[in-house]
Amino acid sequence: MSVVATVSVVWSKKMSAAPAHFGAVLQLRAQPGRRDDLVTLLGNYVNTLDDGEPGTTLLAVALDPGDEAAVWMWEEFADADAVGAHFSHDFFRALQLELADLLVEAPAVRPLTPAIRHVRSGVTAE
Repeated sequence: MSVVATVSVVWSKKMSAAPAHFGAVLQLRAQPGRRDDLVTLLGNYVNTLDDGEPGTTLLAVALDPGDEAAVWMWEEFADADAVGAHFSHDFFRALQLELADLLVEAPAVRPLTPAIRHVRSGVTAE
């Protein structure tokens, strides 16, 4: 099963009866020596979100300091339609093709419902 198919199945099974606002934490494991390439690819993808996925309200990427292969992501979506648009968008599909060469396995995905978020005034995405 492809990376995108695996992630889509997890989402559809776990989020079918969830509230309107969606989120997920993902762990991606890069091929040996390819974590920087993975982060670059994700950075390029983030630059497409405003035009291609307006319902993706937050995407954060973090490096695991204790595991040279691990990259963690947090995503939030406005509603179920935004999740569907995310999986069907051309940029996301292209990302999946490129991820296949960089990951050792399909991402571990844990869908969650965002409950509390604080962003300090004046903090930007950069």
